[in-house]
Amino acid sequence: MTAGPPYTPGDVLTCSSDGNPAVTYGWTVDGNPGSITSTQALVEGEHVYVCTATLDLGGGDTCSDNTTLSKYRKQYNTV
Repeated sequence: MTAGPPYTPGDVLTCSSDGNPAVTYGWTVDGNPGSITSTQALVEGEHVYVCTATLDLGGGDTCSDNTTLSKYRKQYNTV
């Protein structure tokens, strides 16, 4: 993440995990599918971003972990 807040739409969250073989990533934004890469761009409005890193252990077995990483809330100040 860039130094912040405030964060703006287009800023990018990065998820990372080590694994052998390499892990796959899946993001959700408010429970809806998002990026399938290690990064997810922020979108306008208030949202909950969750990244899940999954390691394929072979034989149909997987290991995964997810973390709720951030909320983005656009604030408007009026005078």
